[in-house]
Amino acid sequence: IGIAELSATGTASSSTFLRGDNAWAAPSGGGVTHLGTLTTTSGTSQALAAQNFSLYNQIWIVTDNVSAGGAADFQVGLNGDAVINVSAQIPAASGIWAWFRIDLRTNTFFTNFAYPAAATSGSGTFDNLPTTGGYYNLSTNYRAVTSGAITIAMEGQTFDAGSAEIYGVS
Repeated sequence: IGIAELSATGTASSSTFLRGDNAWAAPSGGGVTHLGTLTTTSGTSQALAAQNFSLYNQIWIVTDNVSAGGAADFQVGLNGDAVINVSAQIPAASGIWAWFRIDLRTNTFFTNFAYPAAATSGSGTFDNLPTTGGYYNLSTNYRAVTSGAITIAMEGQTFDAGSAEIYGVS
């Protein structure tokens, strides 16, 4: 049976599915939304355009070999607020593989990261294992923030490799 023969109501699109009652509908709330990718091969900071924070309970930032030309802390900022240092100082040209979770309901920040002692090739021993990380209470009341940009930086150093994926979790 083809779609045209179903006489379904609603509109088929990339954001709808055909329910059992023969209606096209958007999935109900919950889940993970990919908000964007930040390529960290140049510049001192990267920003994702303003996001509607009221749609999400958490913001996740996942890095893949993000590095800079000089030793620096990895920093995150939401809504133009002062950036938060979220890692130990990463050696020059050493990539960071990490996840950072900002809970917008409780104003807390969770971090877990690792980086090799050697260059960005991933060789060498890891100075910080994935069990290293922390829990921080944020000074900003993100329950009252409705939208804003998400920025990342390497403490004023210039990025030279990697990328960061940004997700919103309902």
